Amino acid sequence: MSNLIRSIQGIPSMYLVWLILALFVPAHFIHLGTAALNGDEAIRSLVALEMDLSGNYIATTMHGAAYINKPPLFNWILLVYFKLFGYFGEFPARTATVVALALYGYTVYRFTVREFGFAFAFLSAFMTMLSGRFLIYDSMLGLIDTTFSVTIYALFMSIYYFGVRGQWQRLFLVTYALMATGFLLKGLPAIVFQGLSLTAGLLFFRQWRRLFSLQHLWGMLLAAAILGLYLAAYAQYRSLDVLLPNLLNESMKRTAVVFGWWRTVLHFFQFPFSSIYHFLPFSLLILAWVDRHFWTRLRQNKFVFFNFILLAVNLPIYWSSVQVYARYLLMFIPLFNVLSFYLMEQDKEANSWRHKVFKGLMGVLATLLAVAFFAMPYIPAVNFLEHIWPLSLTFGVALSIVAVCFFADRSRYLFWLIISLLVARIAFDMIILPTRHHENITSRARTDTYRFVEQYRDRTWYVYGDSYLREPASFYMTQKLGYIVKRTFDTDYPNALYVVNPDEEPNASHIFGQAPVDTLHSDYTEIKLLLFAVD
Repeated sequence: MSNLIRSIQGIPSMYLVWLILALFVPAHFIHLGTAALNGDEAIRSLVALEMDLSGNYIATTMHGAAYINKPPLFNWILLVYFKLFGYFGEFPARTATVVALALYGYTVYRFTVREFGFAFAFLSAFMTMLSGRFLIYDSMLGLIDTTFSVTIYALFMSIYYFGVRGQWQRLFLVTYALMATGFLLKGLPAIVFQGLSLTAGLLFFRQWRRLFSLQHLWGMLLAAAILGLYLAAYAQYRSLDVLLPNLLNESMKRTAVVFGWWRTVLHFFQFPFSSIYHFLPFSLLILAWVDRHFWTRLRQNKFVFFNFILLAVNLPIYWSSVQVYARYLLMFIPLFNVLSFYLMEQDKEANSWRHKVFKGLMGVLATLLAVAFFAMPYIPAVNFLEHIWPLSLTFGVALSIVAVCFFADRSRYLFWLIISLLVARIAFDMIILPTRHHENITSRARTDTYRFVEQYRDRTWYVYGDSYLREPASFYMTQKLGYIVKRTFDTDYPNALYVVNPDEEPNASHIFGQAPVDTLHSDYTEIKLLLFAVD
């Protein structure tokens, strides 16, 4: 046994690094395109698809009608991936997220390695990329949030990078360029992040007077030029009177202004616990904060303290917003991880109870992952899969071996934990993702939509009136038909098929003078779409 332990401990650390990097690719691409696009994914992909079909890349649309909830940059990015892969579909859309996630990890590494060296930076990067939300959810979805988060994190770190070097003009130009990029991705939140972070950063460096400097003005003018160019182009198609208020509304609709103060107070107390849950396992680094010397230790390192300041000034935006999804917090993961990991490394050197508990919990996780995949054949939700027994045994054994290495090589337990998470993610991809697709209501809606498109392909499709269509149905009918399914109140088009939501158009049978020819089931059981054929 001692020889085995020595052999494991003798494995060069760079072998572990290369193994982790090698595992990252299959962990994030296996079965990536299997499941149908969900609601928000389908919106992003549909808008990009209609860009391509209409040739209008500025004034975005859904079903030919104005779409004004988000600026167009992410749709441009998706369109690039769709063109590279040669089709509009799930895999290209989600590849955009995986590439952004890898870029996120690299960005965390580049900014952190300057302060703490290779091992700390490498682990911090993978703690970010393998945080719970990324590990089992967000890295599999073609959404804006990962791309937006790496942009905002780069904004945060640019303030420190240029501030600590006294390069103030570069600081303003780079951060305002990143702010403009963030705005073109997601709108007004980017401006809020810039305002809070820049003010806090200049106060941190005791340079607050530079807020009123010519250097600051040049940065603002750069952002104004970028955004002004977009808005001027947009104004050639539509009035800005609707776009700008709607972008403001998109930022305000999740706050106490809409939900009231009681819901806000309740959310205030729930938020820390839900955040720890969503970002497991590395959110358990919060144990390092349970120390009466926390503030003193935090201020011992300038970079760590800066991460804390940026977290403290920006997080309250979401802490005070009632309807907050965990993916809105992704830009804060490395801020929390870096400062908490720094404190935990100190606890490791001091052999404190905090480190013992954290390491013990990670050991429990490594063990439970092996047990969980050994148990897969006995779980009804997945045991219908072909080859479930060999898959279960293969991954159970692999995770058991990694768990043994975790306990044998205690000084590098985090490397082994990351390997365990990546192996578990590959097992998840091969067992859980096909299960999600099997009889999944969104996948059934995709199949249903394709079937009806083939059945009624000889007709021109329209969306009637104010009918709300679930986004996957909208995307898949447009993708399969190859043209924009326009919204209209006109019922006189010849050889047409109208898609109608009876909740918004309860008199549809009277309007069309006939019963629907079919019913299209959406990805929400309560929403069924009626199809009316007009000759």
